[in-house]
Amino acid sequence: MTLTDTTRALVRDGLAELAGPVTLRYYTSDVDSWYSRAERALLEEIAGASAHVTLEIHADRWDAKREEEVGIRRTPAIVVSGQRDTGIRYYGLPDGYELETFLGVLRTAAGGPSLLSRASIARLDPLPRPVHLEVVVSPT
Repeated sequence: MTLTDTTRALVRDGLAELAGPVTLRYYTSDVDSWYSRAERALLEEIAGASAHVTLEIHADRWDAKREEEVGIRRTPAIVVSGQRDTGIRYYGLPDGYELETFLGVLRTAAGGPSLLSRASIARLDPLPRPVHLEVVVSPT
């Protein structure tokens, strides 16, 4: 996959001022496909755009024990961690309309400001334990 200049600029600008380190652990199958090549190319571009981003690629057969330890339910999956693993798991190709949101997630994981409003944070603070939340995006 060849990335456009617009995508490259969006990535570069979106990661220009990361507050700290971010690690992307990309879990994909060992079967080569257009999709896996496109996702890998985008993740390599993201990792190359900032010295704060580290990319680890795990292109292996499904390993249920490992995947359970990592906390993923399917592949391809991207585990996003900052100083600690906050449980962010991204499924799918973070391209197109999703790219800016994905870059925002990286900025937050790196120690930047939360993408949530103060009111949302205040409502979530009293939760007694972590909550599993999935956001599904469908292109229109």
